[in-house]
Amino acid sequence: MKKLLLALSLAFTLVAVAADTKVDTSKFKDGGCCQKADKKGEKCNHPCCVKAAKDSKVCEKCNPVEKAEPTKK
Repeated sequence: MKKLLLALSLAFTLVAVAADTKVDTSKFKDGGCCQKADKKGEKCNHPCCVKAAKDSKVCEKCNPVEKAEPTKK
């Protein structure tokens, strides 16, 4: 009985931790694949986006970071 309770508590803990890892949707490129999928309530299924989401990141290929241009003197 103790083993069953231990296994159940471990399973619930793992689910809670896995559900807590979310991608920052504010970094999605406007009109990009990830943003379109997010608006539908889905996750983007491009291989590069899936790999980035596993690391709780946004794919840099589909959602490039805009670099600030250097100021001219």
